[in-house]
Amino acid sequence: MAFRAVHAQWGTVFAHLPDLGCGRSWGQVWRVRPPAPLTCDECQHPMHAKRSPSGLRFFAHAPGAPECALAGETLAHHLLKLELAAAARDAGAHAELEVRGPEGAWRADVLASDPAGSWRMALEAQLSPITPDDIAARAERMQADGVPSVWFSDRYRPPWLGRVPSVRVKDVDGGGVVVVEGLAKFSVEQWEAGPQVPLAEFLRWVFASRVVSHRRRAPVRSPLPARRTVWTAPQYAQQEAAYLEAEERRKRLEQEEKRSLQEERVRWEQYQERLRREDRERARARGDHQGAIHALLERQAALEKPAFEFVLRETGVHPFVEDGGAAEFAMGVPMYVGLTPYGVICPVASRVAAARDRLAALVVFVASEGERRRIAAQARPGQRIEVLDGGLTAVQSPRPPAGQDTLPLPDAIEGTSVSPAAAPG
Repeated sequence: MAFRAVHAQWGTVFAHLPDLGCGRSWGQVWRVRPPAPLTCDECQHPMHAKRSPSGLRFFAHAPGAPECALAGETLAHHLLKLELAAAARDAGAHAELEVRGPEGAWRADVLASDPAGSWRMALEAQLSPITPDDIAARAERMQADGVPSVWFSDRYRPPWLGRVPSVRVKDVDGGGVVVVEGLAKFSVEQWEAGPQVPLAEFLRWVFASRVVSHRRRAPVRSPLPARRTVWTAPQYAQQEAAYLEAEERRKRLEQEEKRSLQEERVRWEQYQERLRREDRERARARGDHQGAIHALLERQAALEKPAFEFVLRETGVHPFVEDGGAAEFAMGVPMYVGLTPYGVICPVASRVAAARDRLAALVVFVASEGERRRIAAQARPGQRIEVLDGGLTAVQSPRPPAGQDTLPLPDAIEGTSVSPAAAPG
């Protein structure tokens, strides 16, 4: 069954047109003797005009025809092609059925074109099963020749719907053929189903570019299926682009804020760790300081008896030993012979330089060779320093903390002792 044939004298004739598209009548090809010289445009086999019991006019192949694509088309397919052609004409376009592309690469069911010749568009009735890849390939072949295509089906949601520019149509009682699926509009942040409109109105919008085939990127709102492409007004496509751009900007700012907060958190944790480290260092320094004081006091206590015996042997006089270190003697424990200072037990090396003149005439008693060297480095040349064995040579004064030149001592040690020479008579 076909609606197009080639007359030997008139050229192409169309069964659905009242004048056959060439200024002739149906009666001039139907049931005439001799038969009208009609052939198939596809396979060139003879054809003859026929009319169905319902009055549908068409062309049929004569017996013995080879396998032909036109011969295999169904009545439903032909009827939909007629509806497409009629709707295209109602929309103001010129419509021609079964038009072959260059070198037979494709054939349009209906080729709609602008009467002024500025555009062409293939309208395809697709009722038989076809894979999304196959229909996409057919659409690409047409597009390669500068002919965009729109595909129509009355089947319930065929799998290729939305893969190519396409809509679903339905024959509504009293309303003709209506586009029921394929139109969409963008609302706030997602796509919604568009209106259902008569086929001619839809084509009028398409021909005037009031609606365009748009590849959807934003989500859809039920019941709109998540098709790859939708037909929509250009302003809706622009709204989607603006929304996606704003959404991308929002996400980017959100990520930057999150990254900034993370960096701030890292800096805060590093700051807290630095404070904890400094606290640990101060605690260790306090521990070292207290340990130094404790070691000094132990050395001074351990050397009190051997220093006493040393002075007694040397002077024959029982010396007087203060109870603790004195600041004017570099925190060492002073020893007196009578009322005259004679020696100092374990002064603090870091304080010796300030008291070197006072210490110059005295004997300095220390517990180790290392302590002697440290004090000698700060004292006047020739300072007499005696190393005594107090039985606690293992108790050494730890090195002062880094950057600490002096060894501050508690008030009980810092206080200046009153020497016998300063005592009231």
